[in-house]
Amino acid sequence: MIEDLKEKLDNIVSKTFNYKGKDVEITKYKFVNGTNAVVFMNGRPVNFLLSEIPEFLNELHHPLGKETTPSQVVLPKNELLVFEPTKENQVIKQTLLETLTKLKEDKEYIPQAQAICEVVNQVVNVQKTEIQMLNILTKKQQ
Repeated sequence: MIEDLKEKLDNIVSKTFNYKGKDVEITKYKFVNGTNAVVFMNGRPVNFLLSEIPEFLNELHHPLGKETTPSQVVLPKNELLVFEPTKENQVIKQTLLETLTKLKEDKEYIPQAQAICEVVNQVVNVQKTEIQMLNILTKKQQ
């Protein structure tokens, strides 16, 4: 078992991966007392039980290569995916924020704000339906 782990760890040394949302370089590793392995990521030691090493290796993903923006969501999988809201969603968000600002300044804007919110609600319902369809199609392909 240790020889198999040694071979797998040898393959990741001096390489950069994304681990738990952060890009890290695996600089070295060592086995301790035949029960633990210490993996040095960005020069810092992280202690694992030998039984935890396979899970650790599965959690290593391709590095992002660039910083994510606050609006992006990182989804760990075999390949690292990055979600960025569509232009349509960004426009909707901006419109709602502008509506909120106008409401604070002018209470007579309430009927227009209600109409805007109703339209946005319908757009959100359409997007929910699209997501459900994507989930159904994805499950059929598996």
